[in-house]
Amino acid sequence: MNAIQKILLAASVATSLAACDIAPRRALPSELDGAWVVQEIAGAPLGEAVEVYLAIDADTGGVAGFTGCTRFTTSMQSFSAALAVGPVTTEPGECASAAAEIDHRRFLGVLPYVQRYARRGKSLELLPGGHGEALLRLRVDNFATLTRMPAGDDRTRENQPRR
Repeated sequence: MNAIQKILLAASVATSLAACDIAPRRALPSELDGAWVVQEIAGAPLGEAVEVYLAIDADTGGVAGFTGCTRFTTSMQSFSAALAVGPVTTEPGECASAAAEIDHRRFLGVLPYVQRYARRGKSLELLPGGHGEALLRLRVDNFATLTRMPAGDDRTRENQPRR
């Protein structure tokens, strides 16, 4: 086999292998994708008038949302049935109430421990490794009224339109 034949064979093999990987692999299972409103943190409801929410992009593994006081971003990865949450970055901000401050701290305290999930209809539970109660209980934000703030919008929850 001469050099030109080897190059053509290598190019043919590379093209064939590339064609096999047509659909990109999602970073997370599709059932995690979407806009979510937090209902409970570690088994306790949120404080009065406190809203915590997040949006998960299953294609990229990106997670962004609002802690009750500040916006945050992180990433999530899936390994078989296990989840791993990356470092959380928060923007500077102030809490509107003592209840918001408590829920902000609770949310940021449990988020790094998420290792599993359970999806039941419009509900999602983010769970610790092994057994244990849900760290976060969420529901689908059907209208995305909380999770879809325009880029650069610095309004707080109190200024958001009410559902």
